[in-house]
Amino acid sequence: MSFYEPNGIPAKIPGELISRAGQTLPAPDDGKPAELHAEIDVPDIGRVRVRYRLMSSRHHKHTNWFWAAFFAELIN
Repeated sequence: MSFYEPNGIPAKIPGELISRAGQTLPAPDDGKPAELHAEIDVPDIGRVRVRYRLMSSRHHKHTNWFWAAFFAELIN
């Protein structure tokens, strides 16, 4: 497809589907792999692989870990 951007095609995928796919990943925490992926079926596009990066945010002594989608690609 010709709509590839440097970060793939995440703009073509509804946020609800990206979020739902991210919920299939293991709970984010220190010591987990730095990157994981999940595959989803997107209406009118097809099968898509979404890559997630483990991120953290600190607030005083507390660290919050979360998965952030950073790339999406069409797979056949």
